[in-house]
Amino acid sequence: MSNLEYQANQGASLWQNNPVLVQLLGLSPVLAVSNTVVNGLGLGVATAIVFILSCVTASLARKYISYTWRFVWYLLIMASYTTILEFLMRAYYFPLYQELGIYVPLICCNFAILIRMEIQSSMLNWKLTARDSALVAAGFLLAIVLLATLREFVATGSVLNDWQLLLATPWLPEVNQSATTGSVIFSFANLQPAALILLGLIVAAKNMLDSRFGFGSTAEKETVKPVTRARVTGSL
Repeated sequence: MSNLEYQANQGASLWQNNPVLVQLLGLSPVLAVSNTVVNGLGLGVATAIVFILSCVTASLARKYISYTWRFVWYLLIMASYTTILEFLMRAYYFPLYQELGIYVPLICCNFAILIRMEIQSSMLNWKLTARDSALVAAGFLLAIVLLATLREFVATGSVLNDWQLLLATPWLPEVNQSATTGSVIFSFANLQPAALILLGLIVAAKNMLDSRFGFGSTAEKETVKPVTRARVTGSL
């Protein structure tokens, strides 16, 4: 069993089995859209909605999904909910949708959702699946908001700039005039290398806390055996 397979089979947890900080899944949108807290919240909540609905739907329809074609159905389910969410964001949160850009339709390609649908949704009933997917989605949201908070604070010295983008479009014009956008103090924090560095520091800090206080240790933890190369020389 590989390390990723072992982590994926573990129970959902905000800390011990976080999809971003432990499994290192879905890093592309996390690194790209975490330049502000507003963008992080927007994409995190959107991903959580698709995450929970997709897993619950796969659980309810597991008796009707062919095992051979299950990944096709999983992708179809994720794409359907992503498309519905995209239309709703265009209608009610268009300024925020413009900020998030291509990463809204790319939610259906998030491997963290797909692997959770494969591991859990096909085995659990829908209530347990909803709880499990909600915890994993909350872990994704926590990670992206934490990274976005650090990046925005380092870049501008403040957080929640352009907070009005979180409001629905009918209320947006009234508060848009009073909203303020923080001036950039350290522009490097807005670049992708800075996002990768800060995420690495967060993961390192989490691992240090785990090793020092034993937050992530379990008595029954299975030893992950490395893959060994089979020697075939001389067998023919």
